[in-house]
This record gives sequence, structure tokens and C-alpha cells, in this order.
Amino acid sequence: MKVLLTFLMVLLTVPSLAAGLDLRKIQSPVLDAQASAKSVRPYFVAFVSDNNSKPRMPGVNGEQRLLIKKKYGMKVLNEYRLYQPYKKKLSNQDIQEKISLERYCSRYNRQLLKLLGI
Repeated sequence: MKVLLTFLMVLLTVPSLAAGLDLRKIQSPVLDAQASAKSVRPYFVAFVSDNNSKPRMPGVNGEQRLLIKKKYGMKVLNEYRLYQPYKKKLSNQDIQEKISLERYCSRYNRQLLKLLGI
């Protein structure tokens, strides 16, 4: 009976986890930036803060952003936000996600800029 209940609990929580940000992928921005710098086509990271907004790329100024658009790629970490229905009020989980993404993107982009010599 315990096994059946545990299985049902896991089965019911999997879809809710799939809809959010996988925090395991944003654990080490410095190591990720080093791996990207060594790749054939390095990419910078950005995130969407609201459903209707453009992707934000923290740690990069305007001149660098133009160069990145021309020469390098960009990856949006929480692209799933674009496909969710619009919410006016942010929940506590949304705020924590935004803080984590801001911190990760900022460190990653600054490290990659330094490694590429931009």
C-alpha cells in the first residue's frame, strides 16, 4: 500500500515539475561559461522576466549586446514563460526564480565576456 501511494505521489508531481525551471541546469555559471567559450559557437544566456517582455541579458552593456547579436548566439533559459498564460501578480516562486536567473545570467555572461576578450 505504501509503495502504491508513493508511486501515485510521484506520478502526480512530475507534470508540475516539468512546467518550471530546472534548477539543476543553473548551478555553476563559471564552469558553464568556460565550456561555452571552448565550443565552436559560444552563446550568451538571457531570461524572460514577464510573459510579454523581451529577453533580459544581465551583465552585458549596449555595445556588447550589438556585438553578441552579430557574432554569437543567445539562449533563453526560461523560454517556457513565453507560452504560459499571463499572470498579473508574481508568486513567491516566480520571484525566487527571477532572482536565481538574474544571478546566474550575470555571472555567466561576465565570465564569458572575460574569456572571449570582449
